[in-house]
Amino acid sequence: MSMRKTFLGTLAAAGLAGALLTAVTPTAAQAAEGCNTNNARTVANASTHSRGIELRYNGACAWGRIFGSPGDLVWVDRSFDGGRTWEQLSVTKINTGGSNFTDAFNNRGNLMRACGKAGNFPEVACTTWW
Repeated sequence: MSMRKTFLGTLAAAGLAGALLTAVTPTAAQAAEGCNTNNARTVANASTHSRGIELRYNGACAWGRIFGSPGDLVWVDRSFDGGRTWEQLSVTKINTGGSNFTDAFNNRGNLMRACGKAGNFPEVACTTWW
């Protein structure tokens, strides 16, 4: 079973209990794996329940961004085998305001996508792999 499916099953079973999530509230994507967020552009987007989800990229690193409401989640997935399996990175919740970013991660020449969900709905939406 994929890590994403395992995580989402855990979230559903726990009713999105706050104890399962480590939420951060940065004003811009945090640095991770030696990344910065300079010269970024949106390379893929998706939406769910009027929430916009973006995959941002700057030539080496990518991160997710969501535009929505407090309680909404965004994360990035990174795949080393063309999207057959992936690792889920940096689940981030909107605590206040209308948007939030995940940490930025080096894509290491592999595929990445951003995923998100509206806090009060079960559906998840992901950008295309990029």
